[in-house]
Amino acid sequence: MKPRRDLLWLFLLALAVRLAAAWPQHQPAYMDESYSVVVAQNLLAGRGFVEDFLWNYLDNPAPPPHPSHLYWMPLTSILAWLGMRLFGAGYSAAQIPFALLSALLPLLAYRVTRHLGGDRRRAWLAGLLVIFSGFYFPYWTAVDNFTPFGLFAALALFLAWRGMDSPPPPPARPLLAFLAAGACAGLAHLARADGPLLLAAIVPVWLTRRQPAARRWAGLGLLLAGYLLVMSPWLARSYRLTGALLPVAGSKTIWLTGYDDLFSYGRELSWRTFLAQGWGPILQGRWWALTANLQTVLAVWGMVVLAPLALAGGWTRRRHALVQMVGLYAGLLFAVMTVVFAFPGARGGLFHSGAALLPFIAGLGVLGLDTVVAWAASRRRHWRAATASRVFGAGLVVLAVSLSLFIYNGRVLRNNAWNTADRGYADLARWVAARKPDAVVMVNNPPAYRYHGGGLSVVTPNEDVDTTLRAADRYGVDYLVLEPNHPAPLHPLYTRSADHPRLRLVKQFGGTLVFEILPPGGAP
Repeated sequence: MKPRRDLLWLFLLALAVRLAAAWPQHQPAYMDESYSVVVAQNLLAGRGFVEDFLWNYLDNPAPPPHPSHLYWMPLTSILAWLGMRLFGAGYSAAQIPFALLSALLPLLAYRVTRHLGGDRRRAWLAGLLVIFSGFYFPYWTAVDNFTPFGLFAALALFLAWRGMDSPPPPPARPLLAFLAAGACAGLAHLARADGPLLLAAIVPVWLTRRQPAARRWAGLGLLLAGYLLVMSPWLARSYRLTGALLPVAGSKTIWLTGYDDLFSYGRELSWRTFLAQGWGPILQGRWWALTANLQTVLAVWGMVVLAPLALAGGWTRRRHALVQMVGLYAGLLFAVMTVVFAFPGARGGLFHSGAALLPFIAGLGVLGLDTVVAWAASRRRHWRAATASRVFGAGLVVLAVSLSLFIYNGRVLRNNAWNTADRGYADLARWVAARKPDAVVMVNNPPAYRYHGGGLSVVTPNEDVDTTLRAADRYGVDYLVLEPNHPAPLHPLYTRSADHPRLRLVKQFGGTLVFEILPPGGAP
């Protein structure tokens, strides 16, 4: 009964902390969040998966409104819709499913620690380290894919291990764990496009284990069946809309020569343009991604001190199937986000997907602390290993709580940063509605503009003025909005050191300039 009671209390503590963290968050704070929320609002209104904006031009899209989630995956919007459907139409209601699901991750850390040989105290430590998880702390209750991907990806790895290491009789029970693992991998893929990496980590470990061939292939078949059971409807939808099982827009980010290429217009992004830049820039970009991602692993995944402890704990348990799968997944994720998707990976992809590793890093870190303390105690006679382990374990929790609150204060509370992000779009939307209600606007963050009351919009491309106007003409744009954070090629226009006969400054909101786009020839 004690483990069940522990899990209940741990869940209640985690949920209380998550709800407290969500309380001061009143709106989406960045583009990913705004996108998920406004599509959820469209679902709630009965419009289906549709978006009233363009935030990139990678797949040469038709003018808005048009089908949503041809780049990002849909589970975040589905969860937000569920929260709004049950609890009301506001942002806070959309957060509730994320608060509930994220409160389950510490329970998984508890279970992982116990299964890897830790006692109740160590399992509690691991759970607390996931509740107070440093840089992730403000984002568990964000309407983003941190929570759903983190939970379902971690469950996929854990359940696959349960299928591997459970005793065969009765034979159906461990094999059914593979079906559940596949379903969780499918849910993880519905949250993030890199979800198939989970299968790439599970399958090799399973196939290399000694076992009857029939059991090996039955487990593999159930794993894939569970995955396809969840993913098939979305794959069918993608094929119907694009002619491909998965949209091609995301794959084009392999060929970016810089992160801002994500917002380019009319450019070819292919292996030819990628190689045309030369090996020097290619290697320089991968080196930049490598250094940035190493910092993410050390500081974000491992909160600096937890990372080496987790390595120590993992090394001493390197023959454990769960540790092997987690290690393989972490290695694959790091390699893909460094070499293949270097720029989006280093600018947030590794951060988002790394959420799945936190229960395992916490559990292995707590157990690795014992390994390190035992090693140190063997060289220092006056050390008492058990006492030192308790003291340093408490220190880890204090460090995690302090770091989490520091990060939360900076990202959410200080200067009301979370709730003032993109707030200027509300004034812009009202001005546009009064001047021309059906206007199409070109802005930095189209989903946020829509969330704050705006109409149809497209993203400002990272291009020069002439190319920007070609995009504006194609999509029927009426106003170009240049904000303090504007594309570099448009900086002369923003500073008014250059002008264009088709652009007339008609409004200024603080540091935001609004240009009316005139027809060719400059006549209104």
